[in-house]
Amino acid sequence: MIHRGPWHRLRTLLRLGVWAGLLLAASPAAQAQGLGPVEMQVESFAAAGTGERLPFWLGANQRGTVDPASANLGLRVGAHRPFEGTSGLDYAVGAEVLARASQSGTVAVQQLYGRLRYGAAQLTAGRRARVVGRIDTSLSMGSVTWSQNAPPPTRIRVSSDGYVPVPGTGEAVALRGSFGHGWFEGDRFTRDALLHEKSLYLRLRAPGVPVTAHAGFVHHAIWGGTNPLRGPQAESVRQWARVVLGSNIVARPTQTQEETNREDANHVAMYDVGLDVDLGGVTGRVYRQFYIEDAPGLWFRNVWDGLWGVRLQLDARDAPVHTVLWEHLRMTRQGARFDQGEARGADSYYNHFKYKGGWTYQGRTLGVPLLTPAAATPGLADGLPGIGNNIVVAHHLGVAGALGAGVSYRLVGTYSRNYGATKVCASPACESTQRSFDDRRDQWSVRLGVRGPLAKRYGLYGRVAAALDTGAFYDERVGLRLGLAWRGQTGAQ
Repeated sequence: MIHRGPWHRLRTLLRLGVWAGLLLAASPAAQAQGLGPVEMQVESFAAAGTGERLPFWLGANQRGTVDPASANLGLRVGAHRPFEGTSGLDYAVGAEVLARASQSGTVAVQQLYGRLRYGAAQLTAGRRARVVGRIDTSLSMGSVTWSQNAPPPTRIRVSSDGYVPVPGTGEAVALRGSFGHGWFEGDRFTRDALLHEKSLYLRLRAPGVPVTAHAGFVHHAIWGGTNPLRGPQAESVRQWARVVLGSNIVARPTQTQEETNREDANHVAMYDVGLDVDLGGVTGRVYRQFYIEDAPGLWFRNVWDGLWGVRLQLDARDAPVHTVLWEHLRMTRQGARFDQGEARGADSYYNHFKYKGGWTYQGRTLGVPLLTPAAATPGLADGLPGIGNNIVVAHHLGVAGALGAGVSYRLVGTYSRNYGATKVCASPACESTQRSFDDRRDQWSVRLGVRGPLAKRYGLYGRVAAALDTGAFYDERVGLRLGLAWRGQTGAQ
């Protein structure tokens, strides 16, 4: 059964409206009127490895463009009209199409969006890639709620244009926030589920002090849809309001995850805090994401679960080493009541008793990709929904720099300890659950990427990336990715 209610009719209208806006902006008539340039990008790529699957960092955090289960041959074509920075009403549109030959070959629209901006307010509709959280997006293993691992779903979102100063405080106190609604894919365990998301951040920056503090709360929820075991789930305005307010989470802080989410949704949230320090020629960033799935998480029962990060970055971007990042991930307590002798809790991060597809989109983890889908977890059968490995401890190092002549590199290396997951579906129908594995499996995953101009005059760039996995979690494997990209601009005035 597929829903055809007002939420889903709205999605259809959004898609039609965004396509119309993109065609209008890219038309010769629009360019002739000086409506701004359109940035074009075309990239061809090929990836292969020695194992049945690609090394982890060749497929992860690629926004779903690379199929990690086989060799790849692909082409991406994108067109984006950015904001012009006008003081009045401004707009932006974009689209990106992917054609890929692989085990799961596809021709798909990866991005398709339209944006409006007026003053400090923005409206974004469609499929647009974004990361949620104040992490280092170029080197990070990924935000705990929304990383770069999966393609973006269709959604509509209202947000501030960055931080907006609080009146009467100058630049010392500022806020930024967002509020959105989205749609998950139809071919997941709970079909046509809906997405709710919102965020609110506070920034404190005293005049003359080189330290800026940030603190925020981010909330996502999967709700609605049609569950094959439980039937259609409520999608009324009243139900939406309950999901937005998270009323079932905050009502009784002693509840378990299943008890708190039983009536409404699968909630995924985080507290996101950090400091930026200007050291004169070097900037430092320290951040911490506290992961939340239920009421006890709101009150820091799982205080050590989440992501830590420390980054140092030189202002000189042509330095041999200009950025160094270290991150630590811990996702082990999972709501355990230590006072009752529990080593692991019942939360089973990114999984849910009703929304058994888990915190995924198109089969890819939406949060940190080290928490792997069941179908991509070694030892588990293909076609299983949900997450198969979510008890993870990891250390991650990233280094970026310049090699001269416009050539740059990025190196990332991750050491992880993997303990499997509880409540993993035992079959695609998920009529019962199982533990994925009980032992500890250590893993090393490394990737080195180099990018540079081949014919800068013509906008041609080459990319090469090599990666390897070694350890007890994945098979020993080595892989290589080659890419050729062209970037240009049309309609510049």
